[in-house]
Amino acid sequence: MFGTEYNWLITISRPTDGHPRARLAGTGFLTVAVGAFCFLCVSLRAEPAHRALLREATVAAKAGDTALVIAKLEAARAARPDYPRVLNNLARYYAQAGRTDDALAQLRELAAMGLQVNLADEAFAALRSRADFAALTAAFAANRAAIGRDETAWAITGMDGIIEGLAIHPTTLESFFSDVHHRCIWYRDTSGETAVMKMFSADDDDLLGVFALKIDAARDTLWASSSALPEMKGYTESGKGRAFLAAYDLKTRKLRATFPIPTDDREHVLGDFAVAADGTIFASDSTAPVIWRLAPGAAVLEKWLESDEFSSLQGVTLGPDGKSLYVADYANGLWRVALASKQAALLTPPARTTLFGIDGIYTVPGGLVAVQNGIAPQRVIKVSLDASGAATAVKVLSSGHPAMSDLALGQVVGGHFDFIGNAGWAHFEKASEPAPARTVTILRTALD
Repeated sequence: MFGTEYNWLITISRPTDGHPRARLAGTGFLTVAVGAFCFLCVSLRAEPAHRALLREATVAAKAGDTALVIAKLEAARAARPDYPRVLNNLARYYAQAGRTDDALAQLRELAAMGLQVNLADEAFAALRSRADFAALTAAFAANRAAIGRDETAWAITGMDGIIEGLAIHPTTLESFFSDVHHRCIWYRDTSGETAVMKMFSADDDDLLGVFALKIDAARDTLWASSSALPEMKGYTESGKGRAFLAAYDLKTRKLRATFPIPTDDREHVLGDFAVAADGTIFASDSTAPVIWRLAPGAAVLEKWLESDEFSSLQGVTLGPDGKSLYVADYANGLWRVALASKQAALLTPPARTTLFGIDGIYTVPGGLVAVQNGIAPQRVIKVSLDASGAATAVKVLSSGHPAMSDLALGQVVGGHFDFIGNAGWAHFEKASEPAPARTVTILRTALD
């Protein structure tokens, strides 16, 4: 989705021009080599321990102090052993220091998480003569294999925008799609012999880039989160920081109202939101460390919870127990927030799993389904939860499908999970080049 942590968290090959960027196709925690001086960009906010240690490692790397780099990375690993970027960097610096056993140990951990690493990188040249290197190579190759019983739910042809979110009516199964670039909502018209995409929103609705969509069937409402960002048509710097929720009447198919974030001097992107049974909405802000709340009958969003520990908030869902809010954080993992006390705690991932790089999350019996597009390979996972809300297991439901090049949001419907396989962010890396018309694939995977 979108986050201020993108430039350091996902890849070092993107420009750091001062603008936060949304995730792009084909990128991930481990898809590019990590240079000695590119652990992370300096944050202007207070930092969790592992991020502060990475920043200190960057300073040591610039000074050429390999021993101190390793010490800082080891401390970061102790704080967050599930952080792929730390393990990858440690493997590189261990190899540089001649500590080949330690380097291979980090790589084995990454392979056990089901991830990919480019072993052809010259940083790992010293490891290739090892007798156990072939087994490691085979393990990473196995992680590229397809997992799951995916099928194509349908394909949307002729699209040239960024298709980020979808919403499917639980009764009628009518389908809606958000478009970040074209600042609109589409719907799939199946009334004719062939299904076609038609515009649902109107030009004079004055939407910004549209991200998540959710249907509140009890109130005949389609909700959309909308935010200004450079990838949308007509973006200007004067619009920076604007974000709102939009409510559409499903009967009249007209915009009812918009509900803005209060104006301040910060950037905001409402990446995702959850609708509670009473109509309350909780929305994540991917650039400011805030969870927003829209109470029934309110005219504007109110700040519900802000924390310096939040880094890049993404998906939001109400927990199976009805007492908790789960929020994905690209740079931290999964937060569980008690609705009554607003106390937030990170879920501890089961051994040899990672909860970094998660975008959309959705409640299912026994846990959560998550779109994990900030790692390589991108995948859909199920996080099992116990009665206390703790994570007990992580299972890969879907990975390796040819259309899974740029995963975006989805929805649980009819006992399966439908999700966008190729949103199209990569086509907007260069604003001067028009995006080609393409086919957007909606994939479907079983939940067990």
